Amino acid sequence: MVVPRRLLRLPLIAALALAFVSLALISGVAYIAVLAGATGTAERLLVDRAERVVDAQVAMIRSRLDPVADHLELIAALAAAGRIDIDSPVAVREALAVMMARVPAISAAAFATLDLQLHRAVRHADGHVTSDTESLATQPRGLERFRELQTAQGTFWGALFWNEALKQPLINVRTPVRRIDNAFIGGLIATVAVGDLSYLIGDASQGTEGRYFILVGRDKVLAHRRLVDARGLDLSEEKPLPTIKEVDDPVLANFWDPPVRSARIDKALGGFGRIIRAEGRQWVFVYREMRRYGPEPWLVGQYYPLEEATGDLDRLTNGAIVGAATLAVAIVLALLMGLSMARSIRTITSAAESIERLEFEQPLHKRSLLREIDDAGQSLDKARGALKWFGAYVPHRLVFRLMELGESAVVSRRRTVTVMFTDIVGFTPQAEDLQEQETADMLNHHFALLGACIEETQGVIDKYIGDCVMAVWGGLSKMEDHADQAIHAALEMARVIREDNRQRAADGKAPVRLRIGVHSGPVVVGNIGAPGRVNYTVVGDTVNVAQRLEQLGKDFMRENDEVIVLVSGDSIAAMKHPEALGELPTPELRHVKGREEPEQVYRLV
Repeated sequence: MVVPRRLLRLPLIAALALAFVSLALISGVAYIAVLAGATGTAERLLVDRAERVVDAQVAMIRSRLDPVADHLELIAALAAAGRIDIDSPVAVREALAVMMARVPAISAAAFATLDLQLHRAVRHADGHVTSDTESLATQPRGLERFRELQTAQGTFWGALFWNEALKQPLINVRTPVRRIDNAFIGGLIATVAVGDLSYLIGDASQGTEGRYFILVGRDKVLAHRRLVDARGLDLSEEKPLPTIKEVDDPVLANFWDPPVRSARIDKALGGFGRIIRAEGRQWVFVYREMRRYGPEPWLVGQYYPLEEATGDLDRLTNGAIVGAATLAVAIVLALLMGLSMARSIRTITSAAESIERLEFEQPLHKRSLLREIDDAGQSLDKARGALKWFGAYVPHRLVFRLMELGESAVVSRRRTVTVMFTDIVGFTPQAEDLQEQETADMLNHHFALLGACIEETQGVIDKYIGDCVMAVWGGLSKMEDHADQAIHAALEMARVIREDNRQRAADGKAPVRLRIGVHSGPVVVGNIGAPGRVNYTVVGDTVNVAQRLEQLGKDFMRENDEVIVLVSGDSIAAMKHPEALGELPTPELRHVKGREEPEQVYRLV
């Protein structure tokens, strides 16, 4: 009799429990052999810990400095686009002050203009920010640094320079401001005090105990416990940083001495550490190189006594004496670990299924004591975050279609579809009276209202063009009632916009006025673009007519109209159930650019 395979399948919990109990029993027999091979374990663990601390320090430095460059580029983009009046010192200084409020790491920020004026915002020791305007000629090497900005093509971190007021060197990032025609109209600079970095990587919660450092080049010290207060080091514009011999750290002073070889630890250190002898002891250095924040590379690291590593190995040997007595406990723990692992794996399986369903809103990962499972869960959570952004740029229906049909889903083909264009009336002057975030919030809310109407009718948002939306029905897969669904979506948009305008009026805000154009006809559907950057979109005369119908709404829209919906005669003819619209209005014949014959145009709203 053949036993069905399904009867041979063990529950995951039982299989893992059996595996761990067996492993625990076998480990009792092999304990001595395992102990002999564990020589480098303690050293590797300690080095791993130090590497994680250094990696955390690198991550903290990046999180501290990268936003400085990002915000500086944002201010440059706003100035280049004319959103900041660079001819107004007050407007420029206000923009710099806002940037400094958002990025506490910045100690000073400045905008240099073509008339050689320097508009500045400076953070004082009490956190208060003041601003002023001075001539570049009064700044040390001000004109020279301005010329560097004029020839630069992008954001860069400059060489450190001395600040006499703060009595410490400053890290600085600079970016030229260029209009769209690449004409140079000024330059931005932001600075970060070196003492702040010493506070940052010397955080006691990181367990560095003052044994941390950042070197610039080979021997100049950028961050160290001694640089939290740099007084007494005789620093100046000619010598903005001390050397490793000058920071009162005899261990760091010997950093570049010939290394001491250690067969047990050298392999663990790899190319990211060294052992040196100082103060009668041996010290392990672990470090990372950073390139970006200036013309010379940075070396970020820490050090600790060698005996901290070898002491762990001695304790491991002593632990062998009581190892046999813990075997019974290990069996019980193995069983519990098996149960825990089974639950964790079930969680990961559920998470993978959620990703398959493109459900990204809730975090998927639950922490596990098992490193690999925890890493797998964190990787899934990172994948969820990445795919969430992917889902924000790519329609979910297209993703599901790709999962279902593979590459054949995006092969270019001719298909009859319905295309819609929407546009907010007078958005540009309205947006000029709003802050950048208010503008973004308004558009996001508006697009959410329209997107819900499009999704409910199986439409797909093809793209956003400023304050416009282009949507398609029948593009991803054949849809018999594409015209019915698109027109229903347009009418639903009109309803929700009116409701939203009532709320906006109650909040004292101006109403949103919307034009909608709908047209049906043949298009080419598929991947359009260069090999490295494509869009799954529709092209053809039908798209042009739909957009021109939306523009034609300018002729129909009256001053008190909140929404206007224009539908072509081709869309009405393509409807499967035109009776759902009730009695249609009399169409008007209008000439549409690009067409010789006039187009029938129905105004439904």
